[in-house]
Amino acid sequence: MSFNKPALEHVDAIAKIGPTVEDARATLLKEMKRTKGARFNASKRLEDRAAKRTANTAYASAAVVVLTLLPVFFPVPSVVASAINLTTIAFSIFILASSLLQSAHADPVKADQFQRCALEINSLRRDFRSLENVDVNVLRDYSSRFDDILRRYNINHDEVDYEKYRLQHPDEFPQMAPEDTAEARQDVQQTNLFFERLPVLIVALTAILSALATSGPVIESIVLLIRRLKDIYGAVPGAISG
Repeated sequence: MSFNKPALEHVDAIAKIGPTVEDARATLLKEMKRTKGARFNASKRLEDRAAKRTANTAYASAAVVVLTLLPVFFPVPSVVASAINLTTIAFSIFILASSLLQSAHADPVKADQFQRCALEINSLRRDFRSLENVDVNVLRDYSSRFDDILRRYNINHDEVDYEKYRLQHPDEFPQMAPEDTAEARQDVQQTNLFFERLPVLIVALTAILSALATSGPVIESIVLLIRRLKDIYGAVPGAISG
């Protein structure tokens, strides 16, 4: 029976290495899944930001046109005219800054890169999961291919993208404390919050100034009445003292 001893030793060695390989395989699959999920979230976040920034620029451009035409068609009081001019300048500066930032950030391009990166990782992960027998060489090969994908797309997602993934898959993070969950949810909710609220501000300012401009004669009469009342009540003490 001594001739079986080397075979038994080899089986024992494989038994010892096996769990290590399986643990490494599970870890690699988990890394692929989380990276893929974060990259998909990053792609969606940048797509939304680009769309909202474009919409805000369009709203501001339309507001500038409307505010510029108001004094042409309506008798606008001087106070309202000054407010319109100031708002028009502010919107014009915003349009210029938004266009420059949109060109510099290149969100649609980055969103496409994140999307393609996530799809390639997902495809690689499916192939890796379908393998029944995985040894060290196969593990190294797929790990190297995973690294190649990450290097090929030389961009990284933000922390908020990973936090969103953690909120989407709470079963994978049972050790996550409730306060950490609340903080992550707050960070995710605040993403692109400025771009979501800005259209309301643009529309509100435009509507208010338009209402003031169209009611110019009424406002002018009220201003004249206030001035007359001020002159009258300002002259009364002088008349009494005389």
